[in-house]
Amino acid sequence: MTEQHRRAAHEISGVKTRALTAAARILSAHGREALSLRAIAETAQIGIASIYHYFTSKDDLLLSLALGGFESLRRAIATAGAHHEAIRPIGLGAQAYFAFAGDNPELFALMYDVQMMSRHEALREAEHQAFLTFREYVASDPRFSAEVAPSVAAALWALGRGIAAIASSQPDGKLSPEQSEIIFTGAGHLLNRD
Repeated sequence: MTEQHRRAAHEISGVKTRALTAAARILSAHGREALSLRAIAETAQIGIASIYHYFTSKDDLLLSLALGGFESLRRAIATAGAHHEAIRPIGLGAQAYFAFAGDNPELFALMYDVQMMSRHEALREAEHQAFLTFREYVASDPRFSAEVAPSVAAALWALGRGIAAIASSQPDGKLSPEQSEIIFTGAGHLLNRD
């Protein structure tokens, strides 16, 4: 690859990254309603034509954000610290999941948007990859046999999605202290039973 091609590839990557970074900032600060290609272009300080060069539509850009969100979630689960002595492996994966949802409520809601999820196989696959990482935590928990661990992981993932959906549907994207107490006490009881 020539130096000119290297610079062009770096510039392409930089413009796309700037657009996604700007979109993520707008989403986090102002919500999905504030996302427009014009606002993203202004925030990223790039021309709107550049955005259309890398993303065919706003939906395409939102899909890229959601895919990146699932990769970030997968990494957060993977690096939760499988050998933490005080918490069972399954609890580490669950904590990473809930922390990500709590820290990124707008992105989390976008990742699990029903219409986007139903239209984009790539989004369903990205969620599945994050789930497989979580499933490794469940498989490493000695309380579950190899035969039952995948089912336990699927049930807990669904429970996590439900809890996170309740949180993301709140006005501030978070559970109230009362909701947190009830839900997490119950979830902790399920996760830590022998």
